[in-house]
Amino acid sequence: MPLLRLTDQTVFDPADGTGLLLDGTEGAYYELNPVATLMLQAALEYDTTDEAVRHLGTRIDASDAVLREGLTSLTGRLTESHLAEPAP
Repeated sequence: MPLLRLTDQTVFDPADGTGLLLDGTEGAYYELNPVATLMLQAALEYDTTDEAVRHLGTRIDASDAVLREGLTSLTGRLTESHLAEPAP
């Protein structure tokens, strides 16, 4: 199971490297920068933070600690905003 899953009302479009999240309940959309888009894609694909950080390390020039912190921050904000939830 991936680290994160989007809620049923959330749509994610990573087009052009700048991700868009649409909250169908609120009718609001959020634009992600390219790094946050890569992080969200990794969280939706990989089962553990370590796997996601390893993958991100091949795409983003940053230390594992910085990538881990960014991933944790992003997933926390998306969860708090009810756009995503930790995978069961």
